[in-house]
Amino acid sequence: MSDEKQKTLCAHVEEELQVKDPKAYIALIKPATHYCEGCGRSAAKAENVCKPQPL
Repeated sequence: MSDEKQKTLCAHVEEELQVKDPKAYIALIKPATHYCEGCGRSAAKAENVCKPQPL
């Protein structure tokens, strides 16, 4: 699972984590503290998005 934590949300979405394991995906985005300047996704940690900006 350590490899999973190093992936960005973009990579997780490509692999359909939100469909395969919604609880794991929700854990990455809740509570959101940052958003990706590139794709607009929000995440609980800056390292979970490609171009993090604080909310």
